Order: sequence, then C-alpha cells, then structure tokens
Amino acid sequence: MAKSDNFYKKGDIVEAPFPYQSDAEQEKCRPVLILAPVPQGGFICAYITSKSHRNGSIPILAMDFKEGGLSKKSSTSYDPSYIQPATVYTLNGDNIRFKHGTLKDEKVDRVTQTLVDLLQKPPESPPIAKVFERPKKPI
Repeated sequence: MAKSDNFYKKGDIVEAPFPYQSDAEQEKCRPVLILAPVPQGGFICAYITSKSHRNGSIPILAMDFKEGGLSKKSSTSYDPSYIQPATVYTLNGDNIRFKHGTLKDEKVDRVTQTLVDLLQKPPESPPIAKVFERPKKPI
C-alpha cells in the first residue's frame, strides 16, 4: 500500500518527525498521537515519550490499544510510554512514516479533556516582584 493510500484518524499513534523543543530546526522521528485532523490535510498531534517524570503525562499501556501497540520490551510485557497533552504540534500527513496502532476511545478522551482543561484554565497572575528599598542618602 502506498503511503498516500493510508487513512489516519483521531486516536491513531503514528511515527513522524517531531521538532526538538530546544531547537525547532532539528527533529527526531517518534510516536505521536493524532488528536484531530486539520483542513489542509494535516493533523494536530501530541508528543509521546518514555519519560514518566513530566508533569501532566498520561501513561499508555498495552491494554490501552484497540489495535497495534508500541515496541515490546519482551514477549509478555511492554515498556510504558507517556502522552504529553500540553506538547502539541501540527503534522503534515505526508510526513507520517507508519502507524503503530490505535488507542481506545476512553484513553483518547482523557488526553483531549486534559488538553481542553489546560486551555480553559484561567491565566495566572505573574508573581509580584519584591521591591527593595534603598537606604536614604544622608543629606
């Protein structure tokens, strides 16, 4: 099947180039979760990592897949991966390398709701700077 014949949808985890946060000119191929299509033929995607220490990460386990899955550690267990709902970007559909699988609707809904909650969170006021008074100069 030619790459252009593939059909991708919300909930699919695909392999695609993802820009580095520290240097947008560089990129690395990695799994990303498709959250929504965009009119020009691309997708809004969320970053997936193996690092669990990041705030707001949502774990992906083998049982979270309707079909397919991410790489196996052994034949009986999987390394967990984590979706970062706050790290999203728009992916051109032509850049998708292949599909890993499709997550269950409940997991995709959790990721989507986490992103919506983040977007609807009221802005926080910046911390008030402490003002240091200088001693008065003697006259």
